[in-house]
Amino acid sequence: MTLAQRLRIAMAEVGITQSSLAEKIGVSQATIQKIVTGRTLRTAFLLPIAKALNIRPEWLAEGVGEMRETSIKQRDGVPMSELVEIPIITWDSSDPLENDEVEIPFYKSIELAAGNGRCVNEDYNGFKLRFSKATLRRYGAEAKYAAAFPVSGDSMAPVIPNGSTVTIDRNHTKIVDGGIYVIEQDELFRVKLLYRQPGGKLIIRSYNSSEFPDETADIDTVKIIGRVINWSVMAW
Repeated sequence: MTLAQRLRIAMAEVGITQSSLAEKIGVSQATIQKIVTGRTLRTAFLLPIAKALNIRPEWLAEGVGEMRETSIKQRDGVPMSELVEIPIITWDSSDPLENDEVEIPFYKSIELAAGNGRCVNEDYNGFKLRFSKATLRRYGAEAKYAAAFPVSGDSMAPVIPNGSTVTIDRNHTKIVDGGIYVIEQDELFRVKLLYRQPGGKLIIRSYNSSEFPDETADIDTVKIIGRVINWSVMAW
């Protein structure tokens, strides 16, 4: 089955409409319609769609395994029988790339403002992060357009807290309502949720909305650097 067929089956089982699913995950109905009709063959919204429908993302993406977890896996924890020890191999920048690896630039001195953060717009450190090609393919991103940045501030907490690292696709600059983007505004690089509004306006939203209320800006005053496709969070 195709992605479109699997999504139609899952939606039919729970009796959800395209508009209701779109509202649940914060995208437009047109986005869901394109997936359902097969006009979009891959999407960055697989995880939120799977969560909203209570199905396994592996099944939705590739048809792997069962559509839903078995009853034992729905409990809080992992069965001991499924734990497999995998050796951890350390590496450094001198190690050659594996066949399924690419390096992307990590602009460590450029901080994305998630609150009252600051920004330095030049970076000469040459830091790199390693990504699997499969991970980038999952988001429909090409390595040459991927880049990573540290986040400064708590406006996107608790989803993207201070000190997180976000990875963006610089080739994805078209705004999809509810998507997370790195933007350039008022001489700052910022990471925010974006929503288009009539009249050429843009709502700039933070996850921490209680401390950082919505902002409205003219869309032509905001430069889209790229869409966030991945983020990593340290425990402390």
